[in-house]
Amino acid sequence: MITEELRKKLDNPPRKSINLVVKVDPKKLNFISMVVDGHGRIALPRTRSGKKGILDFLTSPDYINDLYLILEDIKKNYDPTLEILGDLGENWLEAVI
Repeated sequence: MITEELRKKLDNPPRKSINLVVKVDPKKLNFISMVVDGHGRIALPRTRSGKKGILDFLTSPDYINDLYLILEDIKKNYDPTLEILGDLGENWLEAVI
């Protein structure tokens, strides 16, 4: 039997995905993409613009804190120009333009 608490959660499902847009040094883009992708596959990287150094990271709400920690570490130790430009959320149309 479903408890009332579980029913409330099912009636109000969590956000399906988070799509962070990140700007990095274009020369370091590939390495940063591989680090995030290889770090337990907590996010799926996608290059939006290689020349401008723009990456998208698609992740689950369950892993967003881990992704932030990885990005902070990359900014501190590898690419000080790293900047999170925004979160597109579930606006997939914006994500593919």
